[in-house]
Amino acid sequence: MHTGQYRRSSIVGRWLMVGTCMTAMAAFATPVAAQDAAKGGAAKEGAAQVQADDGGIQSIIVTARYVSEDIQSAPMAISAQTGDQLKAANVTNIGNLGAIIPNLYSHPPLAQASGPVIAMRGVQQNQDSFARSPAVGLYVDDVYHATVVGSGLDLTDVDHIEVLRGPQSTLSGNASIGGAIKVYTKDPTGDGSGNIAVTYGSRNLMRATGAFDIGLSPTLSMRVSGNIQRQDGYVDMLDFTCQMRANGTPELAGSFPLGQPDSNMKGCKTGELGGGTIGGGQVKLRWQPTSDIDLMLTGVYNKADLQETPELLVKTTNPYPSNNSLINYYNIQIENQFGVRYDDRFLAPADNRYAVYSTFCRPQLDGVVQQAPYQPTPSGFCYPRTKEQEKTVLSARLKYRLGDNINLTAIAAYAKYRSNFSQAGDESPLGYVLSHFDMYVTQKTGEVRLDGTLFDDKLEWVTGAFLLRYTGTKQGFIGYITNNFNQDDTADIKSQSAFFHLDYHLTDRWRVSGGARYTDGSVHYELDHPPLITADPFDASQGRVDWLISTDYQITDDILFYANAATGSRPQGVTDIVITPQQLSATPAEELISYEAGFKSDFFDRRLRVNLSAFYMDYKKILAGQSGVQCLAELPQATWHPAAADCATLYPSNPDNVPWTITTGTPAKIKGFEWEITAQPIDGLRLDWSGGYNKFVSGVKTQGQPGYLYPGNLRNPKWNMHGAIRYDIETPIGTITPHVDWQWQSKQNFGPCSGSCAPTSDFTINAYSLFNAGIEYQPTDSGWSASLAVTNLTDKFYYYQLFNGTQTNISSPVGPPREVSLTVRRQF
Repeated sequence: MHTGQYRRSSIVGRWLMVGTCMTAMAAFATPVAAQDAAKGGAAKEGAAQVQADDGGIQSIIVTARYVSEDIQSAPMAISAQTGDQLKAANVTNIGNLGAIIPNLYSHPPLAQASGPVIAMRGVQQNQDSFARSPAVGLYVDDVYHATVVGSGLDLTDVDHIEVLRGPQSTLSGNASIGGAIKVYTKDPTGDGSGNIAVTYGSRNLMRATGAFDIGLSPTLSMRVSGNIQRQDGYVDMLDFTCQMRANGTPELAGSFPLGQPDSNMKGCKTGELGGGTIGGGQVKLRWQPTSDIDLMLTGVYNKADLQETPELLVKTTNPYPSNNSLINYYNIQIENQFGVRYDDRFLAPADNRYAVYSTFCRPQLDGVVQQAPYQPTPSGFCYPRTKEQEKTVLSARLKYRLGDNINLTAIAAYAKYRSNFSQAGDESPLGYVLSHFDMYVTQKTGEVRLDGTLFDDKLEWVTGAFLLRYTGTKQGFIGYITNNFNQDDTADIKSQSAFFHLDYHLTDRWRVSGGARYTDGSVHYELDHPPLITADPFDASQGRVDWLISTDYQITDDILFYANAATGSRPQGVTDIVITPQQLSATPAEELISYEAGFKSDFFDRRLRVNLSAFYMDYKKILAGQSGVQCLAELPQATWHPAAADCATLYPSNPDNVPWTITTGTPAKIKGFEWEITAQPIDGLRLDWSGGYNKFVSGVKTQGQPGYLYPGNLRNPKWNMHGAIRYDIETPIGTITPHVDWQWQSKQNFGPCSGSCAPTSDFTINAYSLFNAGIEYQPTDSGWSASLAVTNLTDKFYYYQLFNGTQTNISSPVGPPREVSLTVRRQF
């Protein structure tokens, strides 16, 4: 078992230049007094926390239900973390947020994907299709991110983050069937505050972040923030022939040429994976001409120029001869021309587990590999070894108090996302799988909300409407040996919805809540895969009503019990990896009803906090993908078979096949529970322990049918846990704070036959733990501070996700080794 183009506009360039200058100037600014923490039921703008009067555990003000309320008063399973807490846990983007949130499973993108993998309570986004809505809604400053393209959000200048577990289709829209993640950056206050930080660390890590808040006039304020980071990769790309000679086994390289003439002078290293450069900036301009009007204009630009996904070859599964003649043709061509077979010689060297022989090239072949009915396999080409993303977002938010008991909020946003990446799926220089993708998305959103109170404030109400329009283009080349084609697809997505939510206080302690949302959406998809397929445009549409009912009772001032029931939904989409015309179809809409009960409590003058929740989700339809094949002998008829062996049995004279994963909606149930416990037994000492459990049970009981899950297979890890200890040590020269973070997740498996066979050790990642540690120093009466951080303290070698999509090998992204970094900060 395994252990775990669109160019930057001149306007955006000026934003970044202004932000950089202001941040540098701010380092010499005079410190200003901190503002008082917000108290009561509403949060002061820009303040994430309310400090307990007695020095107990801090509470975070959240707005998950469109009103500001203490997280301990919100009748729902919600986790919240401040920006400082995220830094302490080394959570820098959405991809590693799952390390600290119960029942949130997330990790960085796979090689064949543009965005991170995200699953909540066992509900997952299992397709990297920009024509498919996410299962977990992503928001930044109340602006919805409608696609997984470019969804690896950077967490810089964050005020706080809210993670809403369970379906949020009523409050957050019907693309939030698993939950929602809401990021809030710091708003301008005009108080002259700011910060700057520089970091240096392992693999030449260099990072700089900064923010500056300035008052331009008594009614106008601005906050400018920015970040830039670069780091070397941690997976070495090795020249195969050079390394075989260095190993003393030159015969294993056959006549395969050197990748670079001077490879031997560089230790056979030709590049790296897992590093790169990211940077960006944000400008917030806030106008408050009266106490009733609050207008915010925001501009965001982010760009990532990354080395490709650090993916390793785990095992070769390419028999000689192959039972797929399309692969066998290529095997023969490679062996005849170079005297090389694709086998274990391409595994990483024994003395360097973080190494791969990928070149992102397919060698020039002397002959033509037959690919009927598809085009001949092209050869002699390369793709960039990079994964790039670019994001520009312009938004406006207006808050207007119309009267003593009614408020208006209006939000409009325009966004452009670009992503391109390559995949060398066989992790070798032989080019069995070599693809490249360019994805472009333009998104427009608008939302209007009214909220207020009635009946002597016993009834709190919210109503509103939401509009989404986005268009996307996906271009590139799908380069499998079993099939290969160009791709030039476009999608046009529309969604509009209207919603309301009510809270009614039956007594001072007992409250009932309810709400509903109607959503109407459509997908228009035009697929062009020359010369393989040019199909007629495809349309899918849906109208849907979701509802929520809830009740909560404040047993004491510090103990809350709640229970709720809600529907969740996820709209139809379109599968965009289509190999035969018969595979072009809508992915079904998902539907569920969720039941949840929870308990929130503070004890011992807020020195101990215990939050518990349990849930049961009844899926009427959940997306179930079943891997299989299309027998080419059966074309043009659309026929799906669970295994390639079926084609050999049915058509021994023509057993060739192409992969075909069918997606259907099947019944299922998911149940589980979560806990979040925080203790502050003495001043300065904080202990955290949180975790979650979820169990998936398929409603399909017939082996081999789509949706059936053979005993022992898991859709997600059943368990995850996080623990942390932090202690402030007061000394005459300042405060020294050591801290340790621990994260653990249970076993997971990724077998390609999860519907028909038990998991094997080849496709299993055992349970594993990761530890991070650090120590911070804050001098007395100083705005300066320093911190030393160590991630992956025990230098654990672990995989994220095992993948067998190429029929020739098993591969997986690998986590980074131990890293050490030193950060110096200046707060003013």
